[in-house]
Amino acid sequence: MFILDKIDYILDRITMYRLVLYILIAYIVIAIIEALFGLLSFSPLSILVSAIAFLIVCLLSNKILAKIFKAPTSIESSYITALILTSIVTPANNQNSLLVIALIGIIAMTSKYLIAVRHKHIFNPAAFAVVISGIFFSNPASWWIGTVSLAPVTIIGGFLIVKKLRFFEFVSIFIASFLLLTFITAILNKSDVFVVLSKTLIYSSLIFMGTVMFTEPQTLPPRKIYRNIYSVLIGVLSFYILPEIALLIGNIFSFLVSLKRKLTLELVEKNKLASNIWEFVFKSQKKLDFVPGQYMEWTLSHQNTDSRGNRRFFTIASSPTEESLRLGIRFEEKGSSFKRALFESEKNKTIVAGNLSGDFILPKNKQKLAFIAGGIGITPFRSIIKYLSDRKEVKDIILIYSNSEEKEIVYKDLFDEGKMIGLKPFYTLTNNENMPTSWKGEKGRIDGNKIMRLIPDFKERLFYISGPQPFVQAMKRTLVELKVSRRQIKTDYFPSYA
Repeated sequence: MFILDKIDYILDRITMYRLVLYILIAYIVIAIIEALFGLLSFSPLSILVSAIAFLIVCLLSNKILAKIFKAPTSIESSYITALILTSIVTPANNQNSLLVIALIGIIAMTSKYLIAVRHKHIFNPAAFAVVISGIFFSNPASWWIGTVSLAPVTIIGGFLIVKKLRFFEFVSIFIASFLLLTFITAILNKSDVFVVLSKTLIYSSLIFMGTVMFTEPQTLPPRKIYRNIYSVLIGVLSFYILPEIALLIGNIFSFLVSLKRKLTLELVEKNKLASNIWEFVFKSQKKLDFVPGQYMEWTLSHQNTDSRGNRRFFTIASSPTEESLRLGIRFEEKGSSFKRALFESEKNKTIVAGNLSGDFILPKNKQKLAFIAGGIGITPFRSIIKYLSDRKEVKDIILIYSNSEEKEIVYKDLFDEGKMIGLKPFYTLTNNENMPTSWKGEKGRIDGNKIMRLIPDFKERLFYISGPQPFVQAMKRTLVELKVSRRQIKTDYFPSYA
């Protein structure tokens, strides 16, 4: 557990896009080293030249297209697409193959802008490019990254990506769907099942595609039920047709069930909620249809972008009943360039929001609920309670809201008024040194005893936990120790709090 907690600690301090970029760089560097020792059938120079060519073409193409279409750019995205293509397209060994590589890179980046609806691209750009390359240039993806010598690297890197995203369920369903068909076919053909399955995992595109391309947030469905269908669909299709074509078919399904546009929002108000927490209020020309508790990906173009990039995932703090969209964000002294740029934003500054997702939403039945929030993790509960209050819907909800100090508590007026719709809020402070003598609320961290005392019927409730990842994991362990079924625990997690 200590090692996994340490991994979580590190992963929680890097954005998802930056993690994928670092892992892809590691793949290419290790592949070049293995090629030097003759472990791969390609020369180290051909891999290096291909990587450089893809990087240059993708970066330049993206920059030109972004200016033409007046869309925000993400250098990280260009790097990632270039390195994915490097990993799945046979390395160049002559001028003609280098020309094809350049064309593939241009097609990949162009697809993000031309095959898009309201600035939201439909297809995984790398998969789309290699499908077109296979049709018109007779140069389909070779998936050369799937070799015995590189298997340990792709497995470890893939594990880190999936752990960061908390996508074990979806990736497992995808791989299991493919392997099940492989198993059945091996049985029918009277082949050695173990040999067939092991070779499938080591030599095929399964691990790389499942952990790097399949998990791309831009083309994933928004809800768990759709993601499960998506996983099975691509897993089954990959067994019968080329994996890149299977992925594109899955992308079409995802597009049909997802928010089909990105919103350009204008900052209209900035409110200080606590000493280091600010609320940003945006207006949109079009009403966003979302469910309380969901999150979106926010892109803010700014200069001197640091290693954490220009994109973040934030829960929507506002309710669908409100005209504006609200974000509640905590700022630290050594915050990212994204947060600094957001903090310094003036009125009328625009930001792009898209990729509406999340299953941290209310159940359709009348089950009793318990909300546990740590710090800024209170934002989805603000959205939910505001929604219920505006609609005058009564629900039996107990909220335990933990902060270090009293001055960090936000949205308290809303929660106190929530008693009218069945909400029973408890506030607890963990910093004993700065505990005000006038404080009459709870004291200390949330533990099993506190939960049993404040929520005596806890085994009858559906728990929602939101906050920094260490807090969420600790609360989940506490509930499991109290014999609360894992099916009664929902956690709020999106690709990065960093």
